[in-house]
Amino acid sequence: MKSADAIKTTMARIVYPPSAALALCALFAIPVLAQTSPTSSAIAPQMDGYQIETVFSKTLNNRMKSIDDLERTFEKRFRKTGTDDSTSQRSAIHRFPKSRTIGTQWAGETLIPDAENYTMGNLIAALAADNLNRALPDFKGTLRLTIDRLKVSSHPIAFLNASNSYVMGKVEWLDSEGHLVKSQDVTANLVIDPSVDLNYDGPKYAFIETDEADRVGPTLAYFVEKALESLWPEQDDKINGPVIIRLSGPNESIIFNN
Repeated sequence: MKSADAIKTTMARIVYPPSAALALCALFAIPVLAQTSPTSSAIAPQMDGYQIETVFSKTLNNRMKSIDDLERTFEKRFRKTGTDDSTSQRSAIHRFPKSRTIGTQWAGETLIPDAENYTMGNLIAALAADNLNRALPDFKGTLRLTIDRLKVSSHPIAFLNASNSYVMGKVEWLDSEGHLVKSQDVTANLVIDPSVDLNYDGPKYAFIETDEADRVGPTLAYFVEKALESLWPEQDDKINGPVIIRLSGPNESIIFNN
């Protein structure tokens, strides 16, 4: 029988197995340890021959539902209106962003087509898989991303607030037999890469400018970028992180959600 500590650790781990493994599990009704719903079909990037594990600290895991529920609400609102703000507090330039950025390929809807599947675990897995498919198309085995601490400077959930946005965690690469190949501790303090291109369709993952301070997406994307670069520095030109799309002018201020 598993100890209480082992059970807690398992509950905090989200495993995204290869599509072939999912098919076998469904066929023979074999439970996949620590797999949560939705499965890898929830994200756009395909994972052929490898799997991604996302592990959260107990503290984060205990708050996961409230964070995911709020982020999902923001994401649905953003996809409908072009802003995640439910009020009219922002300047006029932020009240009509949908039509002004119609050509932009936004990270959330590109990586997770169905907003119902928008969770931190799915977003991390999608960011990692998309980067792996581009930078390391022959990758096999398991990529494990551990999030020990996550902070976002002006997030509406007080638990996530801090003076700056960052992730502290670890990344591990395991071979197909489950043996550890390489492990790196990662501290990623969000560094903004801004763009004023309102029709951005470049290689990076686009987020609206307010997201840098009041949503988890840009900070998680930056963590995934730095985590993968720490394992494969020779591929850093093919590993992408977030880009922030600016809507406001030089004399406009941003009012955040909280």
